[in-house]
Amino acid sequence: MSKILQALFSAVLASIAITTSSPCLADPSSDRIQAVNRQRLIETNRCRGCNLQNTDLSDLKLMGADLSKASLQGANLRSADLRGANLQEANLTQADLSYADLRLTNFVQANLQGANLSNTHLLEASFNQSNLQEANLTDTYGDGNVDTFSLVKQFVNLEGANLLKANLTNAKLGFANFDKANLSEVNLVDANLENASLINTNLTNAKLCNTTLQDGSVNSQNCR
Repeated sequence: MSKILQALFSAVLASIAITTSSPCLADPSSDRIQAVNRQRLIETNRCRGCNLQNTDLSDLKLMGADLSKASLQGANLRSADLRGANLQEANLTQADLSYADLRLTNFVQANLQGANLSNTHLLEASFNQSNLQEANLTDTYGDGNVDTFSLVKQFVNLEGANLLKANLTNAKLGFANFDKANLSEVNLVDANLENASLINTNLTNAKLCNTTLQDGSVNSQNCR
């Protein structure tokens, strides 16, 4: 075989090796789509069903934004203002929502598996039927109350939510609605659930240590 043919053969083999060893190369067209969608969201406050995976949305003012059914897997929403935003049925798996303002935010049937919601303000947010499996809700604030004049309850709605193995350490969720929620294997160390509703709530193997329960009593059965 001539040296020229040998060189060409080697180049072909090298090209095949690079192709087969790099199956997950970045898709520039996908990056462009996400950039366009980010700008659209900023300009219109709407991006229903948009692809915003792994997009940096940190610190943005998104009050009342419509992000229903949006793909936000791995998105950075740290310190974003999402008050009153619609994230119903959105995919937020592994998203970073830490320090975000989530008051009145709609997360109904959203997927928040593995998401970081630590240090968020959750008062009157709705997580009805949402998936919060293994989510981080440490130091969240959602203590509600009952308005003495209107008798309207203000609370975090987690009815029917899946919180399997979620971390609620030091979460302040007074008056929260956990009816029919799955809190099995959840970490409730130092959490405050005073006046919360726990009708048909699954607390199997939940970790209770210095946990304030709905009647105001403190349970420390798992402090070891």
